[in-house]
Amino acid sequence: MIASPVAYWEPLWASGRRYRQITDTETQLLADHLGPGHGRPALDMGCGDGALARHLHHQLGYQTIGVDCAPSAIAAATDAAAATDADAGSSDQPRFQVMDFAADDLSELPDPAYALITCRLVFRFIADKAVFLDKVRQLLVPGGTFWVVTELADRRADDDPLKSLGVTAPDVELLTARWSSSTAVDLDRLACFALRP
Repeated sequence: MIASPVAYWEPLWASGRRYRQITDTETQLLADHLGPGHGRPALDMGCGDGALARHLHHQLGYQTIGVDCAPSAIAAATDAAAATDADAGSSDQPRFQVMDFAADDLSELPDPAYALITCRLVFRFIADKAVFLDKVRQLLVPGGTFWVVTELADRRADDDPLKSLGVTAPDVELLTARWSSSTAVDLDRLACFALRP
């Protein structure tokens, strides 16, 4: 497990490292399982370069804020949003904020509650998953959705050095427990979960 998320992620983002981009299949799953935002607030945790936050904001119509513990990731997200703004001639962009969701004071978020909270390729790296999930539940409005995209460890061979990037069956059980509705959809080595209180 990562002892200090900022110390781990900041050098990677600062060096120009980028991660799995959102595919057409994934955007279709977002449309199918989340639906239109109608201006409701959304929170993208571990937003990285902001690609998911921008998609939620511009294509699905949520008022989105992306948070990440790495300042260089937030800088990349802000720069990409500014470039989108220049290309589209619109000043309506998602907001971005440096924050470690697992450790920081959630009252620093701009909204008290969210219709949608997303967690893409981040859940595996959360040290205390139970506490993290309790925080998510506190921030979701009734009828809201927690959207999680994560790799599953059992989809790689035991000798694959990247197997540790996936969550285990007990992690999935913890993730999907205590929700009134839990839907899982396969996405190659990944699984997408739509969880509702």
